[in-house]
Amino acid sequence: MVLPAGAGRRRSLNAPPTDAGDRLRSLNAPARVQVQAGPDDAPRALWLGRRRAVEAMHEAWRLDDEWWRPRPVSRLYYRINLDDGRIMTVFHDLVDDSWWTQRA
Repeated sequence: MVLPAGAGRRRSLNAPPTDAGDRLRSLNAPARVQVQAGPDDAPRALWLGRRRAVEAMHEAWRLDDEWWRPRPVSRLYYRINLDDGRIMTVFHDLVDDSWWTQRA
């Protein structure tokens, strides 16, 4: 059996990609979203092409991490149901006061 040139070589995880097939991409990467929050800062509606009301909130939790770094992580997460039936996870980035969404 003859292998193509370079087959079986190991690459360092820190090595730059050699072609598009070697590039890593995030799965379920967060995307910015506009949120209408209530007085308790919980999401009441999201703009996803049009306004979508939050029908139910299943869970809320806070994440504070990497406090020793120049840009720490401080987020409030919410698992919600929208009026169109979608279940989503959204979070409020407390460091830069922005809202993000991730698919469930």
